[in-house]
Amino acid sequence: MNTIDLRESIIQKVRHTNDEQLLEYLNQLLNNKDKQETYQLSDFEKSIIAESQADYLAGKTITNEEVISRNEEWLKE
Repeated sequence: MNTIDLRESIIQKVRHTNDEQLLEYLNQLLNNKDKQETYQLSDFEKSIIAESQADYLAGKTITNEEVISRNEEWLKE
């Protein structure tokens, strides 16, 4: 898919969505791109990252294979 096709595909998807949160996110993303600003994390995003880092430091991790296995089991239910 070339740049023109990709742009048109995205435009069509945006025109057909009613998801306000998605549209706000896309608007913010595109505005940041134009301004060349660094993305600012929300308080929620910061808390999730801090929680994830704490889990990692505490050794609360699982392998990718385990995640895939759990997802496969979940999908069978």
